[in-house]
Amino acid sequence: MKIIKKDGRIEEFNIKKIKTSIENAARDSESMLNESDLKIITSDIENTLLKIRKDTLITSSYEVIGVIFEILKRNGFNSVLKSYVEFGK
Repeated sequence: MKIIKKDGRIEEFNIKKIKTSIENAARDSESMLNESDLKIITSDIENTLLKIRKDTLITSSYEVIGVIFEILKRNGFNSVLKSYVEFGK
């Protein structure tokens, strides 16, 4: 899968970058996420994006952020979500 960055560049999608940003948001919010939590969250993000973009396999950074928000919210990681939003400003 490819991702269109905010500045228009196209890169390979890298779930490790998302995992790192979620880990940082969890740390900043003083929330505990174990490796299992992170695996579930990142798998859900990646699977959701693949379902949305199954025909083109090209997503955007804006779409990725929206999916991350939705999945963190759906799974009850509200403090991580708040920190993630603050970090992204």
